Amino acid sequence: MPSYNLSAFQGGVGIQLFDNNGDPLAGGLIYTYTAGTTTPKATYTTSTGSVANANPIVLDSAGRAPNSVYQEVGTDYKFIVRTSAAVLVGTYDNIPSINDPFSLYSILTNVTGTNTIAATGTPTVTSYATGAVYSFIAANTNTAAATLAIDGLTAQAISKNNGTALSAGDIQVGKLALVEYDGTRFQLLNNLVIGGSVTNATVSGGTISGLTTPLPVASGGTGLATLTLNNVLLGNGTTAVGLVAPGTSGNLLTSNGTTWASTAAPVEIPSQTGNAGKVLGTDGTTVSWGSSIVSSTAQTPTTTNADFTGIPSWVRRVTVAFLSLSTNASTAVTLRLGTGGVFATSGYLCDIWNGVAGNTSTTDFLLDISGQTSATARNGSVTLHNVSGNTWVAVGFASRPTQVINSMTGTVTLGGVLDSVRLLSGGAALFDAGTINVFWE
Repeated sequence: MPSYNLSAFQGGVGIQLFDNNGDPLAGGLIYTYTAGTTTPKATYTTSTGSVANANPIVLDSAGRAPNSVYQEVGTDYKFIVRTSAAVLVGTYDNIPSINDPFSLYSILTNVTGTNTIAATGTPTVTSYATGAVYSFIAANTNTAAATLAIDGLTAQAISKNNGTALSAGDIQVGKLALVEYDGTRFQLLNNLVIGGSVTNATVSGGTISGLTTPLPVASGGTGLATLTLNNVLLGNGTTAVGLVAPGTSGNLLTSNGTTWASTAAPVEIPSQTGNAGKVLGTDGTTVSWGSSIVSSTAQTPTTTNADFTGIPSWVRRVTVAFLSLSTNASTAVTLRLGTGGVFATSGYLCDIWNGVAGNTSTTDFLLDISGQTSATARNGSVTLHNVSGNTWVAVGFASRPTQVINSMTGTVTLGGVLDSVRLLSGGAALFDAGTINVFWE
């Protein structure tokens, strides 16, 4: 039986909505749909789900709903807000209920199976929600590609590394497995196995294959009998092919990442930020890795846009950060993504809200709300997450002194691999102060 929690968009009767002029939305209309669709979806006045709200919900003279708004747990909603004259105020999609365990996180019980895994959720999972994260303690170590079925729903494939089927040993008996549903399948988020055999593990855009001897992790380990590295992209961008590191005698990788020498020294692996502290001891007991976050070169733009290019194809998360960023006129700053040096100008689904007003956009990601912008300094960041393929999800926050915080979410599917981002000052306005930088990992 479904459960119901207060809506994260319009929960209690005390919440007040306003129009784009800042006036109470008297007689306003709230339409509710299943997320991403135009299919009406009921909300309820109590947590029992016994009495449905009207659809649309009609606000009173103060812009408040007459009853609380409860959503079905495990299902995201879309809310469309209009004035009493049916003029669009805003569209807000993929909204979960408050403390929805299936939009955030849920641990599963009664786990059975080796490659065909079944489990139970509490409360019962009635559908797989995109973005829902689940964890379970494995009953067995998988021996081949695996699937997961929760509460009798259709089994879905478990994948790793952006769609690759699991290999034997990716799920270990007695260990916690963490998966997220991407709308098509479950993606295994913690597929790094400490000990045991590792096959086809991705490292910095390359692959390590043929590792059949486990890495010793206990004090006094005997080291690696054989480690063969094929097509590994090293930290300095050099590709090493067919390198073999013997065990107890140890091998040294020189600082430029190109030469292996037979010495008694430990194996040293350079990273993008230098070589210090990246040492694997010859007994296999000490591993210390450097940061995998790469910084671009900060810019202080004085034109209508600021471009950051050269983002590698293996990147799965990009952060755009800005400090004291201002323009020489009142304008709305936006963000666009590019592929092949061309910036996409359509296909965006973006919503921005500051607690009083909001906007939507299909041409870019918004950092300001139109009509409420100013030339004062902005501080904030936007994080871009690669969901699958060339589809990216954006989450951002921007503030200006003495003003409320703008919160933005959105998504876009590019026509190719992301390789650049652009901040636009809006119209003919110019950036006149502040710093922008981009980081990727």
